[in-house]
Amino acid sequence: MSRINWREVSKFCAGATFVGTIGNGYLALYDISVPFPLLGFTISPRLFGVRAVISFVLFGVFFYFGYLRRRDTVA
Repeated sequence: MSRINWREVSKFCAGATFVGTIGNGYLALYDISVPFPLLGFTISPRLFGVRAVISFVLFGVFFYFGYLRRRDTVA
């Protein structure tokens, strides 16, 4: 059984949340609302802005744990 390398998981999550930040930020910046065809409602640009901010905060956390934090050394 292999161990999970959480540093690599954090690097992956940092990239994924960065892409989400860019996508949500674009939709919020250009005032684009996205409809859900079968459900009958739309996601407003303001909600995309909130999602972009939350994604950016998560990106910062994952970036820190994936790239900036030093590894703990076992003595």
